[in-house]
Amino acid sequence: METNAAKKTVPPFPKEKHWLFGSGYLLRNRTFETVKFFIEKYGDIFSLSLPLNRVVVISNPEYARYVLLDNNKNYRKSLAYELLKMLLGNGLLTSEGEFWKKQRKLVQPAFHKRKLEAMADMMVDRARHWVDRLMVHADTDRAFDISPEMTALTLDVISKAIFSSGVEEKADMVGEQITLLNEYAIVKLNQPFRLPPMIPTPFNVRERKAIKLLDEVIYDIIDNRRKEGVSKDDLLSMLLDARDEETGEAMDNTQLRDEIMTIFVAGNETSSNALSWIIYLLSQNPEAEAKMIAEIDGLLDAGTPLTFNNISQFHYVKMVIEEGMRIYPPAWSVGRRNYEEDEIGGYRIMKDTNVLIPIMYFHHSAKYWDEPAKFKPERFAPETRNQIDRFVYFPFGGGPRLCIGNNFAMMEMQIILIIFYRNFKFRCKPGFTPEPDPLITLRPKNGMEMKIEKRKR
Repeated sequence: METNAAKKTVPPFPKEKHWLFGSGYLLRNRTFETVKFFIEKYGDIFSLSLPLNRVVVISNPEYARYVLLDNNKNYRKSLAYELLKMLLGNGLLTSEGEFWKKQRKLVQPAFHKRKLEAMADMMVDRARHWVDRLMVHADTDRAFDISPEMTALTLDVISKAIFSSGVEEKADMVGEQITLLNEYAIVKLNQPFRLPPMIPTPFNVRERKAIKLLDEVIYDIIDNRRKEGVSKDDLLSMLLDARDEETGEAMDNTQLRDEIMTIFVAGNETSSNALSWIIYLLSQNPEAEAKMIAEIDGLLDAGTPLTFNNISQFHYVKMVIEEGMRIYPPAWSVGRRNYEEDEIGGYRIMKDTNVLIPIMYFHHSAKYWDEPAKFKPERFAPETRNQIDRFVYFPFGGGPRLCIGNNFAMMEMQIILIIFYRNFKFRCKPGFTPEPDPLITLRPKNGMEMKIEKRKR
């Protein structure tokens, strides 16, 4: 990238805009269609006009690599992450600089290979439990929304990974609060003018209440563990035992809460949404479903145990997951904001500009994918997987801040799909078409109405 940015012009602004709130306001409705329209009309980099905020959208892999990797030290998390701080505090997702590096180093061992090996058996156990739970819906010809079930299942898995026990009795409440706070974050992003959270508006009061309910669950578990004084083989004990290399200090309850809340929310929300979309895609693509089931049956019938070391043998299951996340990426965009003025694509990027990278566009662009609208897991075959540009396909983000739990999530989704499709087939309710809802994560807006059929083997 060239220097001399101050002599350059800023990226072009779309002529299409709201008379008061600018062009960015048009993304509130038909988000993906509007982003695609602007890219096709104004190119790989353009500006959005918004009250009080500078926004630039980039849709070129070279630009994405520059922001997320090559010049990442000049970019911190964007405005959207600032809004998430009220929920997540100063955890891994929202913290910056040296503090983030220190915390990442402390949390990283929780996702080491040895830890994942131990968690695989737990994931198998919880997936089998959910087969029993879902059996009541099988062969009834009644459709039901599988999204809350996926949320409850992934919440169960992540809570056992963190706390060694689930939050079964509070799972519905926790899921509801996470859903509400996800929606609230988008509402605030779409508000041109936001009142400070301490002002007791009805909206702010509801948001604080939701956070308080989640805090009570987490702080109660932390307090009980401290009172027990027993170290367990889970993330909470690892964080309780962790010490800063320089000071020898342990995390206080607030920092523990922030790291646990981040993993708790992020580890639940993204996987549950991805699973709902993947099950839908398989219901619409019987050939891919049949190939996946054949692989599952072939390996399991041959006596392959479902363990961490063997999960890599289920190639097609992994291909299905990766293709599902291409079409419906759990995080549909990623944002950064520059500390200092910069230059991208020959344009001036003024200091404190929010740079939006629309992952959904990259994943659906005919520039990078053959027949991008089609569900084709073969794109991710092991022999060609490494040829895909990591800044064309990046459902877990990119650069140093790549999602720390990506291997955990992939193993979790593989195990769940293997056990589910060993027992069931899922069929979309006739006439039902799910609609993507671009909140912080990509949820099915009206749920995912499915029927379950028991497999006959």
